[in-house]
Amino acid sequence: MTAFMPVTLRFCDNKTMLVGSVADAAMALRHQWPDKTAPGYLEAARLVRLAVEGTCCPRPAFEAFREAARQQGILVAKPRSRAHEWLDAAASP
Repeated sequence: MTAFMPVTLRFCDNKTMLVGSVADAAMALRHQWPDKTAPGYLEAARLVRLAVEGTCCPRPAFEAFREAARQQGILVAKPRSRAHEWLDAAASP
C-alpha cells in the first residue's frame, strides 16, 4: 500500500515510474526531468528531502512533487475509473 494516490511519470528518456510515497518521489527526482533548474522542481526536491529526513510533513512534499511533474509535462494523466464515476453519482444530490 502506498502512502498517497500513486502517480505515473514519463521521463525524458521515455522511462515510466509509478510514484506513491515520498521515498519514491526522492528516487524519481534523480531521473531525467526536462528542467532540473525550474523553481517548481527545486522546491519539490527541497521539500521531499526534508520529508525524507523527517523535518517536513510528507503530504505537502508529495503535492509539490506532483505539481512540479505536472508543470514539466511528465505527469501521465489516467482516465477516471468507473468506481469514481459511481461514487460521484452516489454523492450528488
